[in-house]
Amino acid sequence: MQKIIQLTDPHLVAPGKTLFGLDPAHRLRDALAHISSEHPDSAAILITGDLTDTGDPEAYKLLQRMLTDVALPVHLTLGNHDNRSAYRNVFGGYGFAQEVIDLKGWRIILLDTNDEDSDCGALDGGRLEWLDEQLVRSVDVPVVIAMHHTPSNFHAPFFGPEDDMRDPEGFLRVIAKHKTVRHMLFGHRHLTAAGSFGGVPFTANRGTAHHIALDFQQYGRSTLVAAAPSYDVIFLGDENVIVHSHHGLESYQAIRPGDPKNELYAVA
Repeated sequence: MQKIIQLTDPHLVAPGKTLFGLDPAHRLRDALAHISSEHPDSAAILITGDLTDTGDPEAYKLLQRMLTDVALPVHLTLGNHDNRSAYRNVFGGYGFAQEVIDLKGWRIILLDTNDEDSDCGALDGGRLEWLDEQLVRSVDVPVVIAMHHTPSNFHAPFFGPEDDMRDPEGFLRVIAKHKTVRHMLFGHRHLTAAGSFGGVPFTANRGTAHHIALDFQQYGRSTLVAAAPSYDVIFLGDENVIVHSHHGLESYQAIRPGDPKNELYAVA
């Protein structure tokens, strides 16, 4: 059994600034602290894009400083609000922010769907071919794909086709061809949802920054709300994938207290 964590959409701004009246860095720090406390046995943390709100270099530097306090391995990719050059200037490397993460019995493929010219997702420039090649190499291991954009229609408030991926059919054809992808992880939509694309199950996390109200009558300017920062806990077993969404449960009113931690299993 492997356990990984998905964080998404922190939308960091430069130190001292706020976003919609919120401090995105404070919300991300809270989430990272909770993960470090409650899930220190995790194999990896994936942060699936929109690391910053405007691609500000100071926001990437802030993220880099924040991650130095995290003991768990952290893997990053980009979303439509990111700037690849600014990201690379801080975190190093070159090209697209994507990688293969091998865990015991599982493979995570982290994709960079940032399109420098629009808010939609893209896998051009060799990215789709790279994914195809990695899946060819994954014939004997189950795969989870993690990326920022959802491939296609999400039936969600505010978001339209211009927010989807370019050539979703090409992406889904590659996924269908190899039959090894067991689950997909998305961000981008600022909503919690689950379903399937091309017959492959997915979950989408609403992120740590601002969220979009689930109002299906509203397809113009979206209503933003400050729900609790969220992250997903993903258990990878014998080809089984179980996803739990953490939505600030520590702030809820307990209507029936439970047993103190570990007391039930204490050995006399």
